[in-house]
Amino acid sequence: MNFGWLPAMVCPWLENGPLTSFLERRHDTLNPVERLSLIGDAAAGLQYLHSKSIVHGDLSGSNLLIDGNGRACISDFGLSTLLTTFGGSTYATSSHAQGTLRWTAPELLDFQVPEDGENALHVFPAPQSDVYSFGSIALQVLTGKVPYHYCIRDAQVLSAILKGMIPTRPSRVPVTDRQWTFMQRCWMPVDAGESRPRADELVEFAKEELTAIEKGTL
Repeated sequence: MNFGWLPAMVCPWLENGPLTSFLERRHDTLNPVERLSLIGDAAAGLQYLHSKSIVHGDLSGSNLLIDGNGRACISDFGLSTLLTTFGGSTYATSSHAQGTLRWTAPELLDFQVPEDGENALHVFPAPQSDVYSFGSIALQVLTGKVPYHYCIRDAQVLSAILKGMIPTRPSRVPVTDRQWTFMQRCWMPVDAGESRPRADELVEFAKEELTAIEKGTL
């Protein structure tokens, strides 16, 4: 294929498509190991991005793609933010637009009126907002349902998020107490006393859950 003088990026074709549609087809046939492997893949992807000072900014069930072997890959970096250190502070160096609402961290949706009444205030994604989205990805993988699946309209979802309402606790069949506790940590408010987990903690969580299955203690 001839792209002329313009640079082109070629990505592999992932046969099973986005996570959301994959779960709609396969939810009833996926076993616990396969589910936790998907969660582990998402965690490993975020760990790699954050280690390179990159924030995805829009992680959702639409841009976590599944290959022919059932492994998950993070895609769609249209909202990604590169973090650079300057004078001891971290700055977002690319623009951010609103991502997919049901997976979006509440701090990215918080509207503030600018002091001058004219110039818009920019709220940039951070590693912590990716972690919030990861918690919603984990919930979706374990239950097979999108976050706030009981809310039909986006306006209802937005209202719930801005009020600090996390998704409703599912039964212990798809989500154990330990898994639910970890997801709640991912959804902690950014100004809370307890911070959200780091990306390496997401990876460790997935590994520990897989080990628990192998030992029959999950």
